[in-house]
Amino acid sequence: MTYDPREVRGTPYGAPLIPQFPLRMRDTEILTIVYRSDRDAIEAMVPTPLVLVGDLVIVHVYAMHDAEWFGVYGESAVQIPVRHEASGTTGAYSPLLVVEGDGPVAAGREIYGQPKKAGRITLEAHGDLLVGTVTRNDITIITATMPYKQRAGTPEDLEKHASFRTNINLKVIPNVDGSGSAVRELTARTLGDVVVDGSGEAPERSSCARMPRYRYTFFLFERSSRPSTGWPTSRSSTAK
Repeated sequence: MTYDPREVRGTPYGAPLIPQFPLRMRDTEILTIVYRSDRDAIEAMVPTPLVLVGDLVIVHVYAMHDAEWFGVYGESAVQIPVRHEASGTTGAYSPLLVVEGDGPVAAGREIYGQPKKAGRITLEAHGDLLVGTVTRNDITIITATMPYKQRAGTPEDLEKHASFRTNINLKVIPNVDGSGSAVRELTARTLGDVVVDGSGEAPERSSCARMPRYRYTFFLFERSSRPSTGWPTSRSSTAK
């Protein structure tokens, strides 16, 4: 007997890869780098109609210790602070994310349009240093180190440089016949119910490959969060 495809909430049927939202991500450690770059280099990575709100770039390295559905895994994100003028939405646009696990990769790409690719992420203490790495195809593309929690910090310390609670993405899904795009739109989602367990800031040493770069400042955040049910906060079509 066949099944009714209208009743399917995800695939594979009976064992879907993508969860039903909302879901909660607990005990998440995040090493965040904020650095100043050349405006032209940043702008080349941003689609219209988004506009830059400055010359800063954000890089996150996450250790996800207790994520509903996905379990324990690592994630990283490059983000650029932007504004969508038509809706008045301000957030962080993602040109690149590297993530561990097929579920997190699929959920990000299929639901939000996040440009996720699979890789290996580490975030761990080495003596009195916190070290984060992002590796893809056995090539380490990001290495970041900072003294471990030398100065106390607050979420406001980071968000005065750049807000990233709202994540904006360009979602593109091609037609099956290769004739163009079945979906081409901007999406936005905002994290909700965020609880900050502790934070710190310190100077750093880092190396990043294939990203606009100039100079860096580091922050460490530990938090529990849940993607809100109100996404997208804005959605608009872009020209094909």
